[in-house]
Amino acid sequence: MDEQTKISYHEIDFLIPSYRFKIHFSYITKRGLSFIREFVLRLVHLSPMKPQNLSEYLGLSEREIKEALRDLIEKNDLTYNEQGQVILTSQSSNYFTILGSSPQVSDVLTKNTTLNFEMTKFNYISSNNSDNKWGCGLPIDIKNEIIANRDKLAEKAFQDQFDLLLDEKILSYLRNSENTSRPKIYKIDSTHSMSKKPLRIKYNFAMDHNGRAVINDDIDQLKDDSVAQELISQTISNNSSSMNFKDIINSIASFGDLYSSSLINEKGVDIGKFIEILHSEKANTGDFIPFIGPIYSENNWKTLNKQLNTIKGKLTKKHQDGVKKLYWLAPSGGFWGYNNRIVNCASELVNYSKTTGKKAKILYDPTFFLPIAEKYDNSTKHRWKQDFKDVLGNVNAYIEGFHNGVVDIFLLEDELVAITYYLTLPKVYPVPVPIGFISHDKRIIKQTHTQLTGYLESFDNEEDRKNLGRLSELK
Repeated sequence: MDEQTKISYHEIDFLIPSYRFKIHFSYITKRGLSFIREFVLRLVHLSPMKPQNLSEYLGLSEREIKEALRDLIEKNDLTYNEQGQVILTSQSSNYFTILGSSPQVSDVLTKNTTLNFEMTKFNYISSNNSDNKWGCGLPIDIKNEIIANRDKLAEKAFQDQFDLLLDEKILSYLRNSENTSRPKIYKIDSTHSMSKKPLRIKYNFAMDHNGRAVINDDIDQLKDDSVAQELISQTISNNSSSMNFKDIINSIASFGDLYSSSLINEKGVDIGKFIEILHSEKANTGDFIPFIGPIYSENNWKTLNKQLNTIKGKLTKKHQDGVKKLYWLAPSGGFWGYNNRIVNCASELVNYSKTTGKKAKILYDPTFFLPIAEKYDNSTKHRWKQDFKDVLGNVNAYIEGFHNGVVDIFLLEDELVAITYYLTLPKVYPVPVPIGFISHDKRIIKQTHTQLTGYLESFDNEEDRKNLGRLSELK
């Protein structure tokens, strides 16, 4: 399907383990000979000849031809027959492919190289494609037996892909100006795995203009993505949840959202209706700007930033009694946050929360609320601390359950709200569809703010509120 007919509805990063391997190997290469040596062999290849005839043909003195022949005989390239003629040995006969061709001598050379292979099909990957960070992505599990035998598997992959690595100039240093034929692997002497890094696969989930899911394209970073595709599908299945259409409809009603329910049904998203509202007067006035996809996706973030920048310009010029709170509350499902754009967006909000200059003014106070199952949910706390370490001073943990974990709330107090519903329809879409709106409608902003703060301030138990405070301070 043409890219222009696709509508992206989710962006998820999958993290495939990859290793850097040091490989010590031997290879066979063929090189040309010196001028005199080559032409002596070529003449003898055409017909056995006596030394005197070779001397006359090549214009060499008796001493020079004796020296050349002595060298070739010592190297086991020439010998004499019973008639006193110089002839090729079985060794030098192999230097020629056809009668009259230039002789090529095989050499066995050794080299060391370091290469990256990913762990699904052991595709070679460029070091530029590997990532240094494991956060903000969904890890792909690889069988223990594969990880345990990775050195042997990498050795086989190197042998199998040797010609490809030559063609793509990854091993171009093996072919110098003297080489006239392709090097060939002789043997692998040793293979050792070194550092481990993730290969970040950015997977774009899309639908067509009828709201139907589109089959994903090939993975560009991998020559053979068959196993990777299977593992990604399995990972999605392992992390999927059941249909939540009724939860979404209930949330839409509770926020006083008058339009989102017309965009969805149990069969999927109504793209025609979405486009109609997108070009309507209510979108132009900022009362209801619909979007598909996570709020942190590139296009949606641009749309949100445009609205936010207008507000920031207004706040810069006027006096504020106190500082407005900016809330960003993440859902507890929907594959939210498995994309490294999320951290860039969070950093932007923190970095541009005040003006620059000598009289810097704080425009808003941003806090990110990230869900955990309960106060001692250490694995989830660890994940959030790793993913959001650059803005950890602005991150709070909260006990999940706000609207059953199906909504993302971005709210600037009294000014702006963006609500994203994470619609799960497993029989229609492989992953949840984030769909929502941006609004300046004071009624919706107030209603959302009341629900949000009411939930965060409520008690989870006799001691703890659902807002657990700064994530960095939780043990």
